[in-house]
Amino acid sequence: MASRLEKEGAFAPSFFCFSAGAVVGLAVSFLLMVQPFFLFFGLHPYDHQRFVEIIFLASAFLFFFPFVSVVRAPKEFLVIVLISIFSVFYGRAGLVGWVQEMRFFFWAFFLGVFPFYWSFLSVALKKMVSALVFLGLVFYAFYVVFGAFFLLAKGVSDSAFIISGFANINHAAAFMVLGIFILPGVEFLLSDYRRVVVPVGLIVGGCLFFLVSIVMARGSFVAGLIALIFVMVFFKGAVKVRYCLRLFHYVVLGLTWYFFFYFDFNVLDIGSSHVAEIYRDTGRVALFKEGVAGWLDSPFLGNGPLSFSLLASVPEAHPHNLLIVSLYEYGVIFSMMAFVLLVKVGLICLKGTQRADQTIMSVAGWATIVCFLSYAQVSGLTMIAPSMLLLALATGFAFERNILMEAGSYFMAGFSWVRGIGALVLVAVFFGLSIWYYQAASENISGAPRFWLQGKL
Repeated sequence: MASRLEKEGAFAPSFFCFSAGAVVGLAVSFLLMVQPFFLFFGLHPYDHQRFVEIIFLASAFLFFFPFVSVVRAPKEFLVIVLISIFSVFYGRAGLVGWVQEMRFFFWAFFLGVFPFYWSFLSVALKKMVSALVFLGLVFYAFYVVFGAFFLLAKGVSDSAFIISGFANINHAAAFMVLGIFILPGVEFLLSDYRRVVVPVGLIVGGCLFFLVSIVMARGSFVAGLIALIFVMVFFKGAVKVRYCLRLFHYVVLGLTWYFFFYFDFNVLDIGSSHVAEIYRDTGRVALFKEGVAGWLDSPFLGNGPLSFSLLASVPEAHPHNLLIVSLYEYGVIFSMMAFVLLVKVGLICLKGTQRADQTIMSVAGWATIVCFLSYAQVSGLTMIAPSMLLLALATGFAFERNILMEAGSYFMAGFSWVRGIGALVLVAVFFGLSIWYYQAASENISGAPRFWLQGKL
């Protein structure tokens, strides 16, 4: 594959420069989103993440798109994009629907091409990316834990204090559980520095599980269990054991801290029975029913992006289920094509992964992807920018071995000025729509500032 791409010009110096810039940009963006030290333009922390996300998506698209041949892209992906465009035209949200449509397109494009560009990065650059992601997790975990104890010392006691940078505790829990599953893979890439990385990583993993235990979000535990079952079924040998053992270390340390404070209800504000809360309905069922009913009103092309947030009958702006979102906003044809494409790619890559020499990195990548897809059925993970970045990194971890084995990557090509100019135009439109939507949302949405899918339109 390398010789073919080199012949076509895809391995020219510009290819490596642009692809390296976009991949490193992922890690830098992640670090900027989760670090606690400053906010761009004094934005609300949640909006700060959205601002960084816009810059990242635009930059990555500019870096990647000139090297991608559209005619070689999977036909299913092209059909999905075409159907989604029709859904926007006929959508109920009007112009604002294009904001979400372009965000969807940019993320879908990035997730599709990132594993290929990641696979051909030098080991040094992969270590740099892993180090920045690791540093981001360190900053977030330490800041939130120490900040929580500082607040406790001041008499502030509530699980909501750990949502720094996120819209709510469920979003925070989703990010943290993904961080737990991908952390062993990050540690694997930084094994040259294991004397520092292993003990610090253990503390970070323990902190994240400690915080997840405080939130006690059912979705995080169910998604984590599904990911573990997936690892046990589809992976084998010492690699699986080492990965699960590392997760076990995080869990033991996190639970040790949790139960150390458990018996003082004033500390963690957990005096109420968690057993009773496990069976309580948080409104998801009503959201699911509303989403299914709305899909049946327009089953083929859906109601358009962001249309669910127009409903006055429900308090939330999305149904907290990725499948129902897809059906409600884009219709059954889009959803079926997307499902077929995901299954097709997943089966091909999973078979390749099983044939290749398995590493903790590939196990961590697959576990994170499965955890994300599972959790997305009860929460809005696709709107959480740091979680999307972890998902992208997980695709690189999971598919690298398979990509290097196969003579695939048919859509990679030499640099094209036509594609470069086209990318520039799309990015300019994306910026314009994002700025307009942000200003409209700031004026029309009550409460704390929100971006993208948050709040009612």
